[in-house]
Amino acid sequence: SKCYGKAVKSFREPAGPLYLEFVDLLLQQAALPGDPKQVQPYLLEAREAVESLKVSELRDYFRDDCVDAARTVATKLDAVSKSAVVIYPIILQNRTELLVSLPSGMKRYTVPVGAQAMKQEVKAFRKKLEKLTTREFLPYAQELYTWLIRPLEKDLAAASVDTLVFVPDGPLRTIPMAALHDGKQFLISKYAIAITPGLNLTDPRPIERKNLNVLTLGLTEAVQGFPSLPYVSDEIEAIQGLYKNKLLLDKQFLLPVVEKSLKDEHFTIVHIASHGQFENDIDRTFLLSFDDKMTMDRLHQYVGLLRFREEPLELLTLSACQTAAGEDRAALGLAGIAVKAGARSALGTLWHINDQSSSVLVGEFYRQIREPSVARASALQHAQLKLLNDKRYQHPAYWSPFLLINNWL
Repeated sequence: SKCYGKAVKSFREPAGPLYLEFVDLLLQQAALPGDPKQVQPYLLEAREAVESLKVSELRDYFRDDCVDAARTVATKLDAVSKSAVVIYPIILQNRTELLVSLPSGMKRYTVPVGAQAMKQEVKAFRKKLEKLTTREFLPYAQELYTWLIRPLEKDLAAASVDTLVFVPDGPLRTIPMAALHDGKQFLISKYAIAITPGLNLTDPRPIERKNLNVLTLGLTEAVQGFPSLPYVSDEIEAIQGLYKNKLLLDKQFLLPVVEKSLKDEHFTIVHIASHGQFENDIDRTFLLSFDDKMTMDRLHQYVGLLRFREEPLELLTLSACQTAAGEDRAALGLAGIAVKAGARSALGTLWHINDQSSSVLVGEFYRQIREPSVARASALQHAQLKLLNDKRYQHPAYWSPFLLINNWL
């Protein structure tokens, strides 16, 4: 098949409900009394259907039938990481199903919360969470914890895992799971957390830490009607102290120069400290350069210059991007960014705080991933806890918008 396609309407409109109906039927079959051995095949088939839905949603958002063509997943992720649990929340009209890949096999948990109630709760939580001056987010953080995590607490404890990987559905893409709260502590205090648009879209190899070489693109000045980002210089300084690094800052951050740099040299990490806007419509989604806007297709082209030469990009960091509250398609764009760009993983933000805290978190993340024993998700957890344990930055508006996307190893 030719690898292109223009999708006008959101995929969820026509075909999405068919996938969900099929998943619903499989889960109902799994619930029938009978031999417990019969349950696993239904749950595995339900998971495959959810995975297919995720791939279709990404192809639709990026208008790219080959968005996942570059992946070469030989190893099933189930076999890779015994220390992680993968959680698929499936939001149906009348209930939410949690399909969970535990080291011992698949389990499901049914929560009597339908799509409408979930959507309202999530939207309110996200709005409150961004407000630095209040703790009004807390009741919502606890309610969502009760729905999404409490049902599996016992199984998580028994499995002794340290990482939760979410394949978020619909509105859940717009909130950070790290900020869910069990009444005593935030979820991030107990687990490292990653999100992925789908396990089949994740390349399961641990990060290659030898010769890490970073291309850093940054804007500190106000350009094209966007405000200045004064703290970007601290962020860049932190990276430069740690890694071999090429820097294109402000007037040097021009797209032809970026393209040439990626052609001429091999980088393992591309760090973009500039305004990024993720919108429901891919045509309005971009990253800002000094005099232009980098579209997702162009980002894909540039990173592709690395991909076909040696190893794919290990990490793409977007440290100042925004997704609008309540726009789950925009958040799908952020969640799919690593797959679209052809990077093994991405670090991105659901909203941007123009503050010193960003550079503290980013600096700590990069310090952590140099350690051979620290997985990417744990590196982000360490960095988030550093802020949470700092009186100035303990509000989740500072540390929770950072998401580790795709490969968490």
